[in-house]
Parts: sequence; structure tokens; C-alpha cells
Amino acid sequence: MVLNNKDNFVNKLSEIEVEELEKVDLSVFLVSKVSETDALYNVKREQLDLNLMQWVKKNIKKELNNLKYKDENGKQKFFVSEYNDELTKKDYIAKLDLNSDEALKNKKNKLVQSLNRCSTVEDNNVKFQVIKLTLHSESAYFIYYRGVKLSAMNKKSVKKMPTVRHRKHLTIQEDDVIEFGGKIELIILGDLLFVASPRTLEFTFDFDDNISRRKEENLQAITNMNFFDEESNISVFVEKSSHYMVSRRLAGIKEPTLKALESSFKERCEELKKIKEDMPSDKKEKESYVKKYEVLWPLFDHIDVIENKVRIDSEKSIEPLLYFFSDKIVESFLTKELREAF
Repeated sequence: MVLNNKDNFVNKLSEIEVEELEKVDLSVFLVSKVSETDALYNVKREQLDLNLMQWVKKNIKKELNNLKYKDENGKQKFFVSEYNDELTKKDYIAKLDLNSDEALKNKKNKLVQSLNRCSTVEDNNVKFQVIKLTLHSESAYFIYYRGVKLSAMNKKSVKKMPTVRHRKHLTIQEDDVIEFGGKIELIILGDLLFVASPRTLEFTFDFDDNISRRKEENLQAITNMNFFDEESNISVFVEKSSHYMVSRRLAGIKEPTLKALESSFKERCEELKKIKEDMPSDKKEKESYVKKYEVLWPLFDHIDVIENKVRIDSEKSIEPLLYFFSDKIVESFLTKELREAF
């Protein structure tokens, strides 16, 4: 389902007239996570007064339009790319089809099902909000990963005391505060997720567990390839791979890329060796040559192109090596320069 299609419910909400917006049903749920049960989530439904309800609906419409950007024809539209395990591109919404991930689809279904069997949830256990908008037979769910701001009276200790004005006096804020609005983080539409905040996806569905699992699988596959040996500093490579950004990049490597890496590594080493050997001696030519291949030079910190082996330098970043392993070093068709693909 294309997000910019005129029949797409989310797109219709972004363009809906005020009179029609009043007909949209709004339901608000506060959700806690319960890992010890198969249900995964506990949900409390909140009642909003009419003014707040209308404000929330208008805010969602506004924030949907804030996710749009002008295309080459000057028309406002959502810019959508397919989700991958690396961080989403800035200004893009990542689309994730749940039919390609049964475990995640099951978690999404359990969340939606839990909205129909609301229970008691303590404010201090709330992890995120789900706002459901429905018009006729269509629904969309908007997720905001935020809890409840507890009253100072409900906290064991406070460093700052929030107060409210009551007539002529300032008094202690005795009630918990629930905030609405702000940037949309995650949208559920049928079996599609539209991700504006990758962290919200991870926290809501424990999706970082999936990323960690794929990272470990790829890490094991790569370090078992024949260009790693006892002198490769595998322990350093593993330790550096635990860093957040590196971990996501490693998790995003697909099976065909792993196969290509194993079969092509020696050939790429030969090319790297030749590039280094062909360095011009003339100063100007050398500057131009170094610039042309600047994305490749950091690879020599970690690859022995004579022995065709990985030799991790513990003092250097392994990100250039991860770009190589994930086939993200590409040649520009326009300039013929090599660069990192994002």
C-alpha cells in the first residue's frame, strides 16, 4: 500500500477537512510491557474530553503533514524507503512489511489485540501511548514512546518540585501528567509499519533483540570465512562490533552479500594491492589519485593485501571495513569516484 496513494487512510487523514475530522473516532491507550506473559502488553484505555480529543486529532493531521516534503513538482508528499536494520535516512519514513517478519508481525498482532481487552495499568508502568484513529471501516495506530510524568507526591524523592497556580497560590502538582502531541514516531496500518523513529520500533516491539540476533549471526558467518585466522584480532573485531551504529550496520548485511564477500575477497585484495602499487610519484597526480580512492585507504589498516587476510588494527575504526563487507562502497556513474553508499 503506497503511503502517498489518495486512497491510503494515513494520507487521507493528512488531507482531511475539519468537518470530516470531527467524524473520526479517536481512542487513546496507555501501554505497559509484560514480558512474563504471552500477551506481552497490558493496556489501559483513557477517556478524553471533547476539546482535548479534537486537539489530538488536529495535531496528528498537522504532524503527518510535517512528515511531508515537496517533490520536484512542488507537491507535498511522504518520502518513503524500505526499512533496513541500519538507521533510517533523515527526512524519510521507513516502510516495514510485516509479512516478511513473522515474529514481529506476531508482536504487532498481540499489541492490537490487547487494545480490545483493557486492564488496569499503573501510571509508573506505562511505556508508550497508542492512539487509534478510525473512520468508517478504516483504522490506523499512532505510537509515541513516552510514559506518564508522575506527580511529585507519587515519587520517593524529588530534586525539583512542580507546582500549579490555584487561584492566588502556587500549590504542589498532585496529579500525574500525560502529554499528547509532538512528532509521530511509528504508524501501524494493517500489516505495514511506517517508521519515523527507529528507536520507537525497537522499544515498542523489542526489535533490538532481532537486530542483535542478526548481528551475531552475521558476525559468526564473517569471522568463520577463510580470510580470518588466529592473527586477525577477532576479539577486537567482535568488541568494536558491539557499538550501536556498527552493530546495526553488521545486522543489515544480507545473505547474498555474505556469499559475494566470501567468494570475492581475494579478488578485491588484488585490486587494492594494485591501487596502492600504482600510486603516482608526481605530487599533483598523487593528490588527485589519493582523493579518487580516499574511501579505500582506511581498508589498508585492517587488510593485509599480500596475504589476503584481515588484520584488525585495534587503534582504528572498523566502520570502513564494515562498508566493504556490506558492499556499500560504490562508484559514482557521474564522476566515477568511489564513495560510501548510505
